[in-house]
Amino acid sequence: MQDVELWSLDELCDHAFDIFEELAVDNLSAADYQRYQLHYETRGYADVLPPGEGWEELATQDLDPELHFEVQIGLTGEEGNADMVLARILLSREKDESLCHALWRGQ
Repeated sequence: MQDVELWSLDELCDHAFDIFEELAVDNLSAADYQRYQLHYETRGYADVLPPGEGWEELATQDLDPELHFEVQIGLTGEEGNADMVLARILLSREKDESLCHALWRGQ
């Protein structure tokens, strides 16, 4: 059996940020994108989580909880407001697997 090369969770997070940065301008509303651009340095975050609901249908495959993760990217809440999730990105830790899906705020 061939060894599978895996992303670390930190690398997976960085990979998700790269995808987010490349696609955000085309997938977020102008107001959300501008808000992110203004506040990402002080309030931006990324959380790596087990895949949430709805991914198996979108990915059209069974998801392995040890290989597939959801990265939520957004802005922390301000003045007691809830965090704003701008994108949920589904990725595999397998470097050779091209699985990548994104759900964007407002879509």
